[in-house]
Amino acid sequence: MTTLAQLRTFQAVARNNSFSRAADELHLTQPAISAQISALESALKIRLFERIGKTIALTEPGRVALACADDIALRLAQMRRELDDLGELHAGRLQIGASMVVGVYLLPEALAHFKQTYPQVELTVKVEPGRQIVERILRNELDIAIVGEVSRFNDARIAFKPFIQDELIVIAPPDHPLTEAGCVTPLEMAALPFVLPASNSASGESIQEQLKAAGISLKSVIELGNTGAVKHAVEAGLGLSIVSRMAVLRELQEGRLCSLRIANLVLQRQFCLCWHHEKPFSRLTTAFIGFIQAYARTWSETHARM
Repeated sequence: MTTLAQLRTFQAVARNNSFSRAADELHLTQPAISAQISALESALKIRLFERIGKTIALTEPGRVALACADDIALRLAQMRRELDDLGELHAGRLQIGASMVVGVYLLPEALAHFKQTYPQVELTVKVEPGRQIVERILRNELDIAIVGEVSRFNDARIAFKPFIQDELIVIAPPDHPLTEAGCVTPLEMAALPFVLPASNSASGESIQEQLKAAGISLKSVIELGNTGAVKHAVEAGLGLSIVSRMAVLRELQEGRLCSLRIANLVLQRQFCLCWHHEKPFSRLTTAFIGFIQAYARTWSETHARM
């Protein structure tokens, strides 16, 4: 996984054209600098620098990566300025809801950053299936929520605003015969065993709807209650699966799972901010919405090449 610390180290090395000078600037040891650059190259699967005699220079992929790292830094600074512009907003209570995938794999780290800015804010967080979260919004139990697209939930009192795109990918154990090709065809999918999230979950609904629209029918399917159980089942060799890429970043990075492209098909969905039309936003809710939108942009750009 690419981290902001690795990107800052990469910028320092590129700025100084030197590992040792970057170490002095960041108050780190040179081995620590080298380790972070090596980890970043491994995550991005590229070489960032090449040695020319006793000097180093950016490779062409390194120049592309540096431009992206600089843009991320600018967006982070913009996010900080926008939050600072909110003035004397330091305390209060915020009740947040989240559906399972975003609540487990995105929200915790985001909330940790939010608390750094507003340490006195009291956060109450509910992580449940998307439909239950929407029902809580209707009951005025939550100020704001983040859910996957909840199809067939039509209520004029509820607003949905897409704020981050989620890619759905096929995952397989690393020793699966298809991992070498890195691709699976719809015909192959129909003949293989699959382990999927429950069909009544937001993820399960989105997967089934998109497969149906693409004319793909999975004949051998086991449904499990949550994404964690699905991942363990795939690692154990019980079958392939289709899950949120957000949910398997660590397993892909560690080599415990592999991703497969579906020939001529990309599966995507949106995560949405969700709120009650009739409930006015507090300044704290407005602050959180601005924060999570900026955080989502930065997160997406940071993980785009992973």
